[in-house]
Amino acid sequence: MRINTRKKRDAVIGTALRLFTEKGYENVSVEEIIAATGTSKGTFYHYFRGKEEILAEFGNRQRTIIDQWLKRTPKQVESLEGHLNGLFLDLTSNIQNAHRLHRSLIGLSLLNDALYEKQQADIQYLYDSVLRWLPEPGRAELLVSVYFGTIVRWCFSGEDDLAERMKANLAHVWNGLRHPQSEAVFRVSTPKEERSMRVAVIGGGLAGLTAASYLSELENIEGVLFERSPHLGGRAFTYEKAGFTLNYGAHAIYGIDRHEISTLEKELALSFSSKQVDKRRVMYAKNGQIATAPLDFVNIMKTGLLNTMEKVRFVAEAAAIIAHIHTMKNYPTLGDYLAESNASEDVKELWEHLVCSNFFIAPEDARKVSGAVISEYYHNLFLSTRPVNYVLGSWAVITNQLKQKIETSNRWNILLQEGVDSIRYADKKFVLRTKNREETFDKVIFAMPVQQVCKLLKNTAWEPFLAEYEGNTPTEVMVYDIGLSRVVARPFNYISDMDNKMFITDVSATDHTLVPEGGQLLQAIAYLNDEFEDEEERKAYLDQKMEQMERLFDRHYPGWREALAVKRVSKKAMVSSVKNIATNKLLPNRLENVPFYFCGDGCVGKGELAERAFSSARRVAQMIAAEAKAMSAKPAAPAHAGEPRG
Repeated sequence: MRINTRKKRDAVIGTALRLFTEKGYENVSVEEIIAATGTSKGTFYHYFRGKEEILAEFGNRQRTIIDQWLKRTPKQVESLEGHLNGLFLDLTSNIQNAHRLHRSLIGLSLLNDALYEKQQADIQYLYDSVLRWLPEPGRAELLVSVYFGTIVRWCFSGEDDLAERMKANLAHVWNGLRHPQSEAVFRVSTPKEERSMRVAVIGGGLAGLTAASYLSELENIEGVLFERSPHLGGRAFTYEKAGFTLNYGAHAIYGIDRHEISTLEKELALSFSSKQVDKRRVMYAKNGQIATAPLDFVNIMKTGLLNTMEKVRFVAEAAAIIAHIHTMKNYPTLGDYLAESNASEDVKELWEHLVCSNFFIAPEDARKVSGAVISEYYHNLFLSTRPVNYVLGSWAVITNQLKQKIETSNRWNILLQEGVDSIRYADKKFVLRTKNREETFDKVIFAMPVQQVCKLLKNTAWEPFLAEYEGNTPTEVMVYDIGLSRVVARPFNYISDMDNKMFITDVSATDHTLVPEGGQLLQAIAYLNDEFEDEEERKAYLDQKMEQMERLFDRHYPGWREALAVKRVSKKAMVSSVKNIATNKLLPNRLENVPFYFCGDGCVGKGELAERAFSSARRVAQMIAAEAKAMSAKPAAPAHAGEPRG
């Protein structure tokens, strides 16, 4: 259709819809539309078969709003709940003033087959669009049904405020989605006098944000979160480049249905969606051969990594892990267990590689991981029905919500580029000094790498008690991200090179929100050895790893160099501040003779990597909440509030 013709047609549609809105569809004739637009009868019927066809155009205007919403990137989305609510409210605002028109549309669609089919197609389009961000059909269906149900109810009732009715109904739905066993209840807090506890959180990574989020829910606690860098999230930081959303390191979550993040989702009312990596498209490569990765019993029986007897042996070991009867938990390290095991070398190598993959460490370190740690970790993972998942929209979807929760409490402040330079105890308070200020607190939470904790507390009375944690080594990997302008190949979603101890994930195969239309995002990660004679040997080793990564790209994704749009290489990216091996020691949440609280991936907690950050932060917040409650219950001010003790 020519531009002038399209403009004329759009003008007729706009005028007709205005008349329908003002007078009601039934009260507007074709002749009136022709008169109002200055067209002829022939022109009108050249564009439309009748006025009901114009009515169908209303749905196309709603689709335009949906299309604009779909173009938003993860960086623009603070939370999944807010993102979806924004869509429904934008659509609502477009029909708020068209009460009579929409009522006519609903009524006529029951009598006109073409109009009915068009409306059903519009409903399906909205459902499919919601499903792109919320790939859970049941939840997507519920939200879309509530949206349309609210409109129908509004159409056949008084002309009240549709937007307010929509907000109220969606609030009830989200409450049910977050707390499936609870009812939506309106509560009013009765003001009462309480002494307030002041808490400092040092570090704005996942642990610091989590601890502050939990504490921000308590009315008798106020605080400040200090972050030295210009952004929150720590190693979970996400940024955009040329339409691609890049994460500093992997953002996969293992065993999400048994993961601490699922607890946070319920307790902190987080809203996010995740998608499981297709287990049948996860592969291991060994000696030039590609085989199915042993993620579950089905894959174990299919894999070519083991012969029949070895498969039976490995299945039996997995079953024993699930039942908590595997003897591995009694061994100091995996290496000690494998040394005494009568399993074949292939089974031993598979155990070693699994630990490398999930703990992001080299083989020599995998053998140093505690048997009890491995047994507990794989007990949860083997029981999980969703072993490998991605949070759609990356870590930013989580960190943005935690930030929003802290800020909207009105009791907490977040200070960026405000690192704590020193800490001392005076007048029964902890005094924290930054480059810009000095503030006092009752409690202090360290949510930062253990090495930085030791550095900050150097030359203080607490330094000696941290000495045994000062030598802890971090888990570091090489990360190689490539954003491609097109999908060059998609042979699998994940390929792990057992020979060179590295893997490639086709991130965009699972999380489509991270790439521009038609693009592909691949992330390669290599597990690193950290023992070298000198700097020259270390540099040569890292250069060799980078070359191996590029050869792996060449082999499985030919043409990637020509389609390259974005590249990011981090030769030594920290995955965890403390490598969870026998020669290191995780920092307890409380330390004898030290008055502070500690959380993060280098501290004692459930799981590995990000899960340990979440779980340790939640535990620390519970400790402080209990102390705040006890303090509030006392009839008089405590004599030694915040006094250093163990």
